[in-house]
Amino acid sequence: MNKILKLNAELFFGISIISLSLGGIWMSYTEEKNLIQLGIIVLGGLAGILGGIIGFIQRGEIIKNSKESDD
Repeated sequence: MNKILKLNAELFFGISIISLSLGGIWMSYTEEKNLIQLGIIVLGGLAGILGGIIGFIQRGEIIKNSKESDD
């Protein structure tokens, strides 16, 4: 759990945007679609979802720690 709290969630969002953009551009300019293009798009989506989950976990820990320090 401590390793997750040390990760930067914004990094995952950046990777997600780049991966989704590359996969989408590549898929739109080629006539033949293949599994690698779909894999890049899915990888970008999963990175975005993972970044969101990490962000929510970090936000929950920050709120919990601030409530404990107020008491």
